[in-house]
Amino acid sequence: MSKMKLFKQAEQMYLKGSTVSEISLELGIAKRTLFYWKKQYDWDKKRQKAMYDKTQFKEDLQKFAQKLMARIANSKQQEIPISQAEYYSLVNILKLFPELKEFEMPNKTPQVKKELSPDFIRQIEREILGIE
Repeated sequence: MSKMKLFKQAEQMYLKGSTVSEISLELGIAKRTLFYWKKQYDWDKKRQKAMYDKTQFKEDLQKFAQKLMARIANSKQQEIPISQAEYYSLVNILKLFPELKEFEMPNKTPQVKKELSPDFIRQIEREILGIE
């Protein structure tokens, strides 16, 4: 693999939260080279900007989910039929929250969760959506 491809891959890994040591081990690049690239191409500033953008997205998504939950709760109280699309949208948004939590920890390696357990989804349906 060319050095430029390794550079791009190393930069992406760093921006996603990997440490120089982790990148060095995974890609087989000397730490000295990685520290040079990090300083020369201002990876810390790029990482900070990327994390800010993700944090802003997380906050916006949380606000949207809260509004959607309030709308569903209000409709339920007023005995107005709630569309299946609203439930579906809310459940899909809630599935993203474990992954969004990683945006709060820029110094740790992200642990990606593939899916929520069926028990956890049933708990959300009971406690938040009021579905038995």
